[in-house]
Amino acid sequence: VIGNPPYAGHSLNNQVDWIVDKVYDYKRGYPDLQKPGQAKWLQDDYVKFLRFAEWNVEQIDQGLVGFITNHAWLDNPTFKGMRRHFLDRFQRLSVLDLHGNANKNEVALDGSPDKNVFEIKQGVAVSLLRRSWKGKLDGAPIVERSELLGTVATKFVALMASSVQQLPAVRFQPLPPELIFVSLDDDRKREYDTFVPIP
Repeated sequence: VIGNPPYAGHSLNNQVDWIVDKVYDYKRGYPDLQKPGQAKWLQDDYVKFLRFAEWNVEQIDQGLVGFITNHAWLDNPTFKGMRRHFLDRFQRLSVLDLHGNANKNEVALDGSPDKNVFEIKQGVAVSLLRRSWKGKLDGAPIVERSELLGTVATKFVALMASSVQQLPAVRFQPLPPELIFVSLDDDRKREYDTFVPIP
């Protein structure tokens, strides 16, 4: 299943009960996402398209989901249930974070401003989620992340010169409870988790 679904935080597709219920799977087991007003972004259209693609792959117990989407799902706490769902159902998850979020003001290693490959404010990610026969995992899934920061021209040159397999990637296991798709130092994460939370 491949696609570049629309990003719409204020979805016009909330009257489609079947997919709204399927997306609800991303909230199950997370009391903090059950509160009124929480997890609104889980009803974004691109999330519904990802859930629909995931459901299709599950029906035949194998397949590949290749999507270009908003990159918020990679590290935003609201999407921890979605990430858990993917980790439970896919054996290999490869993401390319193209960054470009206008609100983050990120810069490349050379100091150049980070720009979006599309003319939008949201950052963008390319995701390849693979599921093999007998989708149950024997061990932990393989999670790998590549990223590109910089000008549009720099990103296009890198994308034209490399395949997904050729881009430098970091392989890691997302750490609970957030399961963000970023490589973290396990010791520092444990230390951070011992601090007193400030709701």
